[in-house]
Amino acid sequence: HEPATRRDSGPDALTEREREVMTSISRGRSNRDIANELVISEKTVKNHIRAIYDKLGVGSRAEAMAVWLGIEREERR
Repeated sequence: HEPATRRDSGPDALTEREREVMTSISRGRSNRDIANELVISEKTVKNHIRAIYDKLGVGSRAEAMAVWLGIEREERR
C-alpha cells in the first residue's frame, strides 16, 4: 500500500514543469512564448500540454484553465 501523497489526475498530479507550463498558459502565452521562457522546444511544450490535458481530463486550453483555476463543476457529490 503506497501513501497517497500524489494523485494520478487533477492539478495535484502535475509535475513542476507542467505547472510552469500551465502558469504560462494561464497568462495567455503561446506555445512559442512558453518555449522561449522555459528554454525548451515548442515540441516539448506540446508534449507537456498533452500530458497536462491527460492528467486534468480535458481537451482544450479553456478546459485546462477552468480546472487549473478551480472553476470546474463539482460533479462528484
